[in-house]
Amino acid sequence: MEEMSILITNEAKRELDKLLENSDKTCIRILTRHITMTTEAKIDLELDEPNANDNCYDVDGYKIIINKVLDSQMNYITISYGGLLSRNAFCVEADFNFYY
Repeated sequence: MEEMSILITNEAKRELDKLLENSDKTCIRILTRHITMTTEAKIDLELDEPNANDNCYDVDGYKIIINKVLDSQMNYITISYGGLLSRNAFCVEADFNFYY
């Protein structure tokens, strides 16, 4: 399996540390969410534990888990926090390999 390229910004690391410190979960799950029936899915994260259907990555000491099917569709992931469009929220961007 080719290694997934995952970047976590320093701002996101600070916020993830706060979340993990106050949680009984040890991993960060990358997943898709549908906001409504009429909107497109977005990539998001939540704290969770791995299962047999996941790939697990160690990124700068953070355990990132992704469902194997979703993982096979992505090339790169960037996890950030804050910024112009998401001042007090995480933003997960992914490059899907539709064109590769």
